[in-house]
Amino acid sequence: MNLKIKNITCSIKKVPLKRPFITALHKVTEIEGLKIVVELSDGQTGTGTATPNEKVTGDTLQSSLDIVNQVIKPALINQNFKNWNKILTTLQTCIVHNSAAKAAMDIALHQLKAKENNESLVNLLGSEKGKLTTDYTISIGSDDHMVSEAKALVKDGFTAIKIKLGNNSVSHDIKIIQKISKAVGPDISLRIDCNQAWNYKDTLKASRTWAQDNLNIDFIEQPVLKDAISDLTLLSENSPYPIMADESVASYQDAINLIQHHACDYINIKLMKTGGLSEAIKINDLAQACGIKTMIGCMIEPVESIAAAAAFAVANKNVKFIDLDSIFMATQDPDLSKYLEIKNNEIILKD
Repeated sequence: MNLKIKNITCSIKKVPLKRPFITALHKVTEIEGLKIVVELSDGQTGTGTATPNEKVTGDTLQSSLDIVNQVIKPALINQNFKNWNKILTTLQTCIVHNSAAKAAMDIALHQLKAKENNESLVNLLGSEKGKLTTDYTISIGSDDHMVSEAKALVKDGFTAIKIKLGNNSVSHDIKIIQKISKAVGPDISLRIDCNQAWNYKDTLKASRTWAQDNLNIDFIEQPVLKDAISDLTLLSENSPYPIMADESVASYQDAINLIQHHACDYINIKLMKTGGLSEAIKINDLAQACGIKTMIGCMIEPVESIAAAAAFAVANKNVKFIDLDSIFMATQDPDLSKYLEIKNNEIILKD
């Protein structure tokens, strides 16, 4: 049977957040997702979503919508779905960059592939259905607000808290982490995310101060500018805490570059940066071969792409950390029950 891609439709999905999410790069008040539905000639459909971010992926919701309709859709319509590798290659090469648009399409295609095989996405990726334990990210706010939110998260069952920094002085940021650590106790893991707001000296000062206090910190994520590879290398050599690369790794070639320069201890993989599952798998396989653990992270995304990221994490044991918290931040994603169940700090995958 010549199974073809019959139609591709694209729309915008919005879900309000419970409260604003603030980082050193931007402020977000709602999930704004690109939603793609791919229909095959046998009637099967697959759905994918993505959240562009002009500060990270370099695109916007409108530009992603235009790219799908003007470039990706014409490139894939009437393609034989059985030519799987050709379809994925066409998706990744029909235009450079635009990783969010590619991610939504890639997720929809993988969902279709799973349906055609009569299995779940996590089965397709190589594992059984399961559950994950995620952290929860505290955005930038007043000291009292950040401390009280950390205490509330621990009460809700979270055992790892990610904390956004970078809008204040380094001295202030050092102290807020000390306050949060004291408030939640030594058994709660802290994960620091600066979103490129610091420099080498700032990061070393903060990490050494926290180490003297024996704070339970899993890693410091992307403290310096994404292109400051030499600084990342020095930090990986000298910081008492592991350094995680995020914005520095958007592609397989980026991962090769960082690994060759010994510029990170961990890599944060996000489907929105990689352009979907196919490239994320390549980056994770490379990291695993080089002895580097990864984290699966997210933007402020709808449930469809979070579910795909969760399936990826379950199927890849090299993924050490889970940062898929946007579904906990949403008021209520109307499609949540189709894909996932969330309970305390757990994400439970459905078929």
